[in-house]
Amino acid sequence: MEIETALKRAELFLGLGDADLSKIADLPSSQKTTFSPGETVFKNGDRAKYLYVLARGQVDLVSDVPSKHQNTRDNVVIDTITTGGCFGWSAMVRPHFYVMSAICTQAAEVVIISGDELMGLLDDDNHIGYSVFQSLSHIIGARLRDVEKTLARLL
Repeated sequence: MEIETALKRAELFLGLGDADLSKIADLPSSQKTTFSPGETVFKNGDRAKYLYVLARGQVDLVSDVPSKHQNTRDNVVIDTITTGGCFGWSAMVRPHFYVMSAICTQAAEVVIISGDELMGLLDDDNHIGYSVFQSLSHIIGARLRDVEKTLARLL
């Protein structure tokens, strides 16, 4: 799948036209890569350098939470990202550390974009910046609701 096709399907970029998507696809860091089932894309606490757009496959966002048992921690799935979903938005938001781990549950084809390069484009093009951050606020809000539901289930 071409990078622009994947971006066109991405929830983060839904409000953008073809010319805007081309600007993102043409960023030097924009590239496709693949991950195998069980492979970790990034870990909670890692420096957030890249935004990820899932072109195909499935990725779980996992949080390490205290267990009900003695001094242990459990990995809890907070959200499952499917085709068109974005993850790793911490690359766009300070302090630029991932707040969950991303683990592939299926073979995944992913578009990777440097957070620094994307932010540079968003700073230069207010239309793209406004549209992307409007979408990002919805994504972050939904993710927060997922965390709340998961915590309620655990308590």
